[in-house]
Amino acid sequence: MNKKTVIVAGSSGLVGKEVVKQLLIDPLCKEIILLVRKSSGIKHEKIKEVIFDFTSSDYSIELAEADVMFICIGTTMNKVKSKKAFEEVDLHIPIKLGKLAHKLNIQHVSVISAMGAHAKSTFFYNRVKGSMESQLISMDIPSLTIVRPSLLLGDREEFRFGERFAEKLYKALPFIYPSKYEPVESSSVARVMIQEAFNTRNETVKIIENKKIHEISRNILKS
Repeated sequence: MNKKTVIVAGSSGLVGKEVVKQLLIDPLCKEIILLVRKSSGIKHEKIKEVIFDFTSSDYSIELAEADVMFICIGTTMNKVKSKKAFEEVDLHIPIKLGKLAHKLNIQHVSVISAMGAHAKSTFFYNRVKGSMESQLISMDIPSLTIVRPSLLLGDREEFRFGERFAEKLYKALPFIYPSKYEPVESSSVARVMIQEAFNTRNETVKIIENKKIHEISRNILKS
């Protein structure tokens, strides 16, 4: 299999950091182009940083050729304080990145959504995620993987009381979570995103629900 050049947006986030970490040791990854607001300080022969204006109305990268784009962008209402600001990060930025991927003729896009995402959901968060999915699907990207994790586990830079409480509850009483809703490690989500991106099986759109993320990740670790 030919080695891949990948673009990662959201490399400072919980899953994005794991995606980069795993790509650095993946023999199928040739180069990692990080779209960053400011330099991350990461030094590695595989990494090329591109200072990127995520607030721009139209995205472009000069002389960039890539096979895969990972969209790991996301925020919380608690952090941005308004629905409009939340939509800008979790809806509009991923859509603009999808358009950029189409412009660059990228063959596979892998994006993080959320469990319960639906464009007509009565819940704002799920409705935004569902709208993001629908718009990306409509772009006719050659291959699109959408992952829908439940609660993400991992080392966050920011403190989120609700998620921290749910994580501690899960670790103390894991049996209270039905398997469908079982929290998932950010490393598992990254592992699945990378495998699906590097092992495309002619599926135009693939949606991977939370339970399947657990299953695929376990199978990868066993192999």
